[in-house]
Amino acid sequence: MKVIPAIDIKNGKCVRLMQGDFSKSTIYEISPLNQAKIFENAGFNLLHIVDLDGAANGLQRNISIIDSIIKSTKMNIQLGGGIRSIDGINLLLDKGIERVVLGTKIIEDKNFLSKVLTRFNQKNIVFALDFRISNSIPFLLSRGWQKQTKINLFDFIKQYEVQNILATDITLDGVLKGPNTSVYKKIRNQAPNSNLIGSGGISSIGDINQLSKINVKECVVGKAIYEKKINLKDLKNVN
Repeated sequence: MKVIPAIDIKNGKCVRLMQGDFSKSTIYEISPLNQAKIFENAGFNLLHIVDLDGAANGLQRNISIIDSIIKSTKMNIQLGGGIRSIDGINLLLDKGIERVVLGTKIIEDKNFLSKVLTRFNQKNIVFALDFRISNSIPFLLSRGWQKQTKINLFDFIKQYEVQNILATDITLDGVLKGPNTSVYKKIRNQAPNSNLIGSGGISSIGDINQLSKINVKECVVGKAIYEKKINLKDLKNVN
């Protein structure tokens, strides 16, 4: 299992949301850059960053902070939030971003999705498929988890061959009650060759081991770190 520590940035600060709700955010005192250095010093080599302001409105207002992390650390970065153009993807890859995470635009614009699948090496692209369960069906969300679509997560995955899938159950995000393994099992069955990245609800090493047992190869851990539910040494040991 590869553990990817997370930094969510809102108004230039490290925050964590509760169930994707922007009105329920916890601000952590440490700066995003200093937090990135803590992760690097702890031995992690891949960092997950979300520009929450970008996710909400499509404008990347925190890019200068992200630039400072790129320049001041040697970590590979997986970056999402408000990336909604081909030029934007190219710019980030040129900056040295290892993986560009796409959500809203691939869900709302099939033409854009087609271009992404044909123009880029898919090892550098992550599809962020955030979902909420309604009547036992996982429906995708967009616009920084603010817009509920009628697109079934499983139908989307069946239709497109995607190398990296970051799937997050928004109802579990930030609540530290464990990940949605039942959905992940179905994704594994439908897309056995995809790299499935678990996210949302991870609160313990046990949760990570549970994901590993169902062949999830990577997972993003955020709030459990900031709330000291898991220490970095233990996380590094499961890498």
